Amino acid sequence: MDKETKLLQVWDRQEIEQLMYRHARSLDRMDSELMKSTYWPEGTEELEDTITGQFEWNDSAWEFAPLAMEGFKNYKITQHRISNILIQLDGDKATAESYVLAYHVHTDENGVDQEYILGARHHFKLEKRDDVWKILHRSTILDWNMNKPATAKWATEGASEKHLPHRGDMKDDSYNYIKL
Repeated sequence: MDKETKLLQVWDRQEIEQLMYRHARSLDRMDSELMKSTYWPEGTEELEDTITGQFEWNDSAWEFAPLAMEGFKNYKITQHRISNILIQLDGDKATAESYVLAYHVHTDENGVDQEYILGARHHFKLEKRDDVWKILHRSTILDWNMNKPATAKWATEGASEKHLPHRGDMKDDSYNYIKL
């Protein structure tokens, strides 16, 4: 493999990783348009909640995006950490796997904050068109979860508006730095 091909593969891998991070950001910021921008128009999302059995989807990712954001409105906070990224390139197509550690807080029917922590894997089919990588298919495999009364202390009490962990209103300070 020549040096130019190797450099292009490094670039492609970096672009795919950034795509995965943008997708995770879309969930944490409840940004439906950002989520849709990570998929090709015909892209599909596949998710089966094998832990609680409360949700299943295997259809259009663009139709899934607003539903996901609606579901995330029940959470006070979310964070998705992407790691262990493996990418196999094949020209303008790629497959990939990443791990996700997700942390969610919601208030239960008794007014008690509950933590919902899960470990999962994402499997991707990706395609590059006009030098842009996007997702054709993403499948999520839920490996484990943990539910318990919340113990985390969030930087919300006494924090200025800028430093509050915003979600879904574009006021998060990160939008002042990262514009996608």
